[in-house]
Amino acid sequence: MANPEEVKIYQVEIPFEMDTDAVVRRLRFRNLNPRLEGMARELAEAARAVARPPAIYRVARPCVIDSATVEIDGVRFTSRALSKNLVDQAPVYPFIATAGQEMEGLPIPAGDVMRQYCLDIIKTVVLVSAVDHLSDYIKNTYSLGNVTHMNPGEIEDWPITQQKPLFALFGGAERQIGVTLTESGVMKPIKSRSGILFPNESGFVSCQLCTQVKCPGRRAGYDPALVEEMLGAPS
Repeated sequence: MANPEEVKIYQVEIPFEMDTDAVVRRLRFRNLNPRLEGMARELAEAARAVARPPAIYRVARPCVIDSATVEIDGVRFTSRALSKNLVDQAPVYPFIATAGQEMEGLPIPAGDVMRQYCLDIIKTVVLVSAVDHLSDYIKNTYSLGNVTHMNPGEIEDWPITQQKPLFALFGGAERQIGVTLTESGVMKPIKSRSGILFPNESGFVSCQLCTQVKCPGRRAGYDPALVEEMLGAPS
């Protein structure tokens, strides 16, 4: 395993522009009404002024041990889908991104559930935007073709407990963007995401392996044929 002090960690400051319509679309998934939409647009404008989502990443080399085990720079991960995706892939790009803490200072009364709910949606949009920007940044920086990513906890095959080995790849550098990991594998701030980004020309999206149909963040439909191909049997 590489010495964290010898590993180059890159920090990316996200040039963020709030997509207010994306916020509204997510709220419509939850039966949006005009009052809620107005509130969301007002909060989105306030968030636009303060949100500064950062991310870190590093360059690493994977070694597929078997059909369910991968080592990335000496750190072991267990996932059939990850193992299959990283065959003949080098390098790959572990990352940690967060919506940040700046929006916590927005003036929302503690008992205002509607505004708290809208702010939660806004933070999600900020985080998704940050990960998308990071993906494009890495793709352009390293002259890659199509890229995709997998995140621990997103599918059953790669559970949230795999956050710990992923964070081990960063040797504590996540603290420079204000992210910490609890004993149970949950990131703080909650609106943070870690994962492995890698070149992929097949169009793979981890949502294709997920059975949670009613998900506002779904990026692709569930694909039972792909589940059988990658995991051995439909979930």
